[in-house]
Amino acid sequence: TDVLFLKIERLRRLYRSEILTVPVERGDNGTFGLGLSDDNEVLRLHHDANAQVIEPGDQVISVEGVPLGRGPLSRLLAERFAERQAVTLTLSRAEPSTSTAPLTGDVFATLKLLRADGSLLQEYPSDLWRFRPDAAWGACWTLRVPRGVACASLQLQRSLLFTDPPVGSAVLQLDSLPAEELHTAWHGLRPDASRWSSSRSRSSLGSSLLAGEVLISVQPRYRRDTGRSGEIQTDALHPASCPSLSGLPDPLRGGAGEGSVPPQRHD
Repeated sequence: TDVLFLKIERLRRLYRSEILTVPVERGDNGTFGLGLSDDNEVLRLHHDANAQVIEPGDQVISVEGVPLGRGPLSRLLAERFAERQAVTLTLSRAEPSTSTAPLTGDVFATLKLLRADGSLLQEYPSDLWRFRPDAAWGACWTLRVPRGVACASLQLQRSLLFTDPPVGSAVLQLDSLPAEELHTAWHGLRPDASRWSSSRSRSSLGSSLLAGEVLISVQPRYRRDTGRSGEIQTDALHPASCPSLSGLPDPLRGGAGEGSVPPQRHD
């Protein structure tokens, strides 16, 4: 039996941003000249080689399509692009006049299991938790995967009223992820078209804009073994990953709880 493990590790930049793909090149000193935060946000430019395409406040998401995940940009560049004079970065950039003040209040997420045609099979809401951008959170699910599931959608909302427009949604193609391996990466929360009024057409909202980003750990089939009674042993590989795993009904085990602040990194 396939078992899906999915955890929301962190949320960030819950405001309106645009996705950009830009070429950057090394300057005379051999670096790209980007002064970054521990979270790979551009704080300053150390030289002008990329000043026409990079701005302070830009969030680096990936390099040549390779997502950064938890690691710093410098590590990925050193490991995979050390010999490259130029690379292509994918960034998110706050839209002009958009408030970047941190979101406040309670949020919750709903995990939806979808068929290949996008139709809904099952959905599981999380507990409610208070949003904090500087902390790791334990909203997670461990559940049996029914037949016919092709992808999962994670939808973030700000209240317990399902009639409120969602903040945004991220879709994970489960078949494209390594089976039985834990995969952690940042995913863009695509906005609901009814949530924002804009001069842009609604058809363009999903393709070029984000409502935020979510760091997700997912393992599509992290435990196939069963015990003597036939029950799935779901707690062996991630004993501390979900604070609310125990005591919740099977097959759904999920919850939300505050974890530790991730270690700080310097580029």
